[in-house]
Amino acid sequence: MQQIISEPKSRYLLMVEDTASVAALYRSYLTPLGIDINIVGNGRDAIHSLAHRTPDLILLDLRLPDMTGMDVLDAVREVNPNVPVIFMTAHGSIDIAVDAMQHGAQDFLIKPCEADRLRVTVNNAIRKASKRRDELNETGSPSYQGFIGSSQTMQAVYRTIDSAATSKASIFITGESGTGKEVCAEAIHAASRRGDKPFIAINCAAIPKDLIESELFGHVKGAFTGAATDRQGAAELADGGTLFLDELCEMDLELQTKLLRFIQTGTFQKVGSSRMKKVDVRFVSATNRDPWKEVEQGRFREDLYYRLYVIPLHLPPLRERGEDVIEIAYSLLGFMSHEEGKSFVRFSPDVIDRFIQYEWPGNVRQLQNVLRNVVVLNQGKEILLDMLPPPLNIPVEAKVVTIEPVANMAFRPQDIVPLHQSERAIIEQAIEACDGNIPIAAGYLSVSPSTLYRKIQAWNASEKNT
Repeated sequence: MQQIISEPKSRYLLMVEDTASVAALYRSYLTPLGIDINIVGNGRDAIHSLAHRTPDLILLDLRLPDMTGMDVLDAVREVNPNVPVIFMTAHGSIDIAVDAMQHGAQDFLIKPCEADRLRVTVNNAIRKASKRRDELNETGSPSYQGFIGSSQTMQAVYRTIDSAATSKASIFITGESGTGKEVCAEAIHAASRRGDKPFIAINCAAIPKDLIESELFGHVKGAFTGAATDRQGAAELADGGTLFLDELCEMDLELQTKLLRFIQTGTFQKVGSSRMKKVDVRFVSATNRDPWKEVEQGRFREDLYYRLYVIPLHLPPLRERGEDVIEIAYSLLGFMSHEEGKSFVRFSPDVIDRFIQYEWPGNVRQLQNVLRNVVVLNQGKEILLDMLPPPLNIPVEAKVVTIEPVANMAFRPQDIVPLHQSERAIIEQAIEACDGNIPIAAGYLSVSPSTLYRKIQAWNASEKNT
């Protein structure tokens, strides 16, 4: 039996179950977790209870006497979109439960549920929700140091940040435009021992060539036309903290020489001054190019490359982050709906599938712009496919998975395979071709993702019983 570590008594679970005997049984299963449990028998009471206390987790029966579990889920999402919801359902309603997950439910349990399975699922869900609350960013969206997403590719990024943040070693972030390189730099700073000191960012591509030295090192009064007063530069402002050099490969070669000297000695001169000033900064750099190719083509100093490219950190594009796009989209939707005074709370299944399949050449920045466009120009609670701007509002033609035809003369009765076996082979081949991403495979097969989930569930149950 798996060991369960009890949560503090302050944790609160709302169980929505209309069968009193089942509710009492499940309460007894959860007693070892040491959490407060409130049981209600219908959807109306569940919704009303949210006004008195926000639960850490909701266990929600899919079939209730006064409304559906989906109705309750929609109401919960309007009040508090960050409360995790786990559906409880009978075998015949798995299809609906999977659809509910696409609308924001975290998981579902098949009734009757064994004690160990219930305890582990609830315990893990509450722990995960607690961790996400501890990592709320300024917009109220659950995140890791400002990031949203739990894909394997992003977990590798988080581990690198955790490992490298406490060091003074320079970090070089690479990634396409819109992947969140400045967010990553801020995460490194926040996780470091310098987190309470300044974080100063300078975009080397956005500042004119003749002004960037002044922006970086500052200037004294009269150093050039328009220099009416002394001015601190980014290097001085970042003293004790982190200096983020964004799009570094855009920097002029002459200024790269001065930057190298600054990195080597920690000293610099303001423009127009002969005095040296010393500071203590941690360098984090970023580019959307391949820095070594820039070195090979003579646009980036090799010695500067070796000084700054100590710990490389690559941010994956959004198209390689799987279903992170949906987590990010829901976080942005909640924020933008509130900001624009709209009532959007969910995406239609078609939109979810489209978001997962789309390539997102502009990455997270493009996703932000798409959602802002939709929220501003439309009304309602659900984002529909036809609300999206082009090309996202154009349905993707599903790729047809076919079996190679067999010549009549070579095909014999004993070669015939039962239809259910052929179907399973095609589905498994499609999922494998899509790197295990079931929603994308479903799109190519022209079926709902819930259909594939249901079939997989049936196969697993059949194999377990044999």
